[in-house]
Amino acid sequence: MSAERETVAATTPAADLVDRADLADRYGARAPRSEKKPERWIWMVVGIFVIAVVAFWATTTVGPVSSSAIRADTVRFSILDDANVSFDYRITAPAGTEVTCAIEIRDEQQAVVGWDVVDVPPTDEASQVLNAQVRTTKAGTTALVKECWLP
Repeated sequence: MSAERETVAATTPAADLVDRADLADRYGARAPRSEKKPERWIWMVVGIFVIAVVAFWATTTVGPVSSSAIRADTVRFSILDDANVSFDYRITAPAGTEVTCAIEIRDEQQAVVGWDVVDVPPTDEASQVLNAQVRTTKAGTTALVKECWLP
C-alpha cells in the first residue's frame, strides 16, 4: 500500500504543473506586478483627502451665511443703578438673517457682573441699532457684545 501512496504523491505535483501550463496557454500568464501600484494608491488617497478638505471649506465658509459675516459694535451704555445697565449696540448682518448675541457687563476688574443672550429678529436692513436692559450683580463699568452667532 505504501508503494501506491508514493506513486500518487509523485504524480500529483507533475499533473498540477501540467494543468497550470495548460491554463497559462489557454488564458495567458499573469502580468508581472507593476512597481507603480503603491504610488497610484497614494495619489488616490491624497486626491480623496483634497476633495474632502475643499468640500468642508465650501460648506462652512461659502454657505448661505457664515458667522464671520456678522459684526457687533457698542454704541453706548448707561448705568441706571447698581443692578441695571441700559446697553445700545449695533448689529451688522446680511438682510433677513436672524442672529443671537451674548451681551456682557463687566466691572472695574473686568469680572463679568451681568450678561444676557438676545435674539435679534431678521430685518430688511443690513445694520440695526438695538437696546438691551441687563441686570447686574453690582455696578458695571463696561458693556460689550461678547459674541454673535446664527441660531
